[in-house]
Amino acid sequence: MKFLNIFKKKTKIEQPESDVIASITYTIDKEQEMFVDINIEDFDEHSLKGLASLVSAISTVKCQLITIKMIKNGFFQEDKAAEYLSFIAEVTASTEDYLEDIKINKDEPFIKPSDMM
Repeated sequence: MKFLNIFKKKTKIEQPESDVIASITYTIDKEQEMFVDINIEDFDEHSLKGLASLVSAISTVKCQLITIKMIKNGFFQEDKAAEYLSFIAEVTASTEDYLEDIKINKDEPFIKPSDMM
């Protein structure tokens, strides 16, 4: 996982273009209008899983739903309804796995006493 350095004016993560199978970029302009740029290499299973992984990692439900709606519109414009259903199934499975992990680890402390040694 790569993190942007928030203390420097850097607009793009350096990544070889050939390695990118899916990306989501959020931007906001001076008028506070939000833009979402969604790219997918292909509509194959590997790319759909990559995009689903990105979407399921979005932490706010509102942002996740806006993103899914935009993806839905894009898939239907490309006449890719079956691929969209596959994508949604993958997002649902990834989100369920994440929620299950939270439920299992709910009672565990964020920092364990053994981590402090």
